Amino acid sequence: MKLGIVGAGKEKFTPETEAEAKSLLQVVIRFHEPTLILSGHSPMGGVDLWAEELAAELGIPTRIHAPTRFTWGGPGGYKERNLAIAAGSDLVVCVVVRDYPPGFQGQRFETCYHCEQHGQDEPHVKSGGCWTAWKCRERAWIFVP
Repeated sequence: MKLGIVGAGKEKFTPETEAEAKSLLQVVIRFHEPTLILSGHSPMGGVDLWAEELAAELGIPTRIHAPTRFTWGGPGGYKERNLAIAAGSDLVVCVVVRDYPPGFQGQRFETCYHCEQHGQDEPHVKSGGCWTAWKCRERAWIFVP
């Protein structure tokens, strides 16, 4: 199985939710026993990099789709990268947090509009990983409290 792992950037986690997310990633990887892990190597760190580190620890090959341009559209942008992850994965797992951490300084959204437009009503912080997961034929979400 080719497992895509996407989710929130590091700044959206507290030390506690980061530890929980890393633990959940271990469970997901051990449960699915992937032959390949796909990641987007986010410049914001977080779930993408934790998945890559865990794959290296477990000796699981990776296919990294790092953006070459830090823009949504065009060649090498986030959209192209996210579509490559979705297309190359049998299952995409998206790890997000329910709430912004105290003192979060980044852009805030009331809901994850990617999930809201698909009728998914579990409240969580918006993530581009959700957009990627919706593009894959099989997907799962992990919500870190």
